[in-house]
Amino acid sequence: MALSKKVLVADDDEAIQICMEDISAQEGWNLSYARDGAECLEKIRVENPALIILDQRMPRMTGEEVLTRLEARGDAPPVILISAEKDLQRLKRFPFIIKVLSKPFDLDDFVGLVNRHLSQ
Repeated sequence: MALSKKVLVADDDEAIQICMEDISAQEGWNLSYARDGAECLEKIRVENPALIILDQRMPRMTGEEVLTRLEARGDAPPVILISAEKDLQRLKRFPFIIKVLSKPFDLDDFVGLVNRHLSQ
């Protein structure tokens, strides 16, 4: 069942985490959190999430650095990249990115995107 699939949210912004908790409570997502890129990589290794929601700007390691390390591993889970940066074209080269969203993004579209992916 889609609801048992793990979704890893890697973002150091507490407001985003609170927002994701609220959405998760309504949608029944199985969420896990990482506050920086290094913690994100460790959680990916341990939890094997079905989907990663990854912020570009984080402490210790950026989203781009996480993407580069995932690419080197060769078995990256799908990623929704979110960022306040406006020019993210360079990051679209990673084949496992299913969508790049600029903050602020439409929550209804975001929820639909995640739910469609988790139901596959």
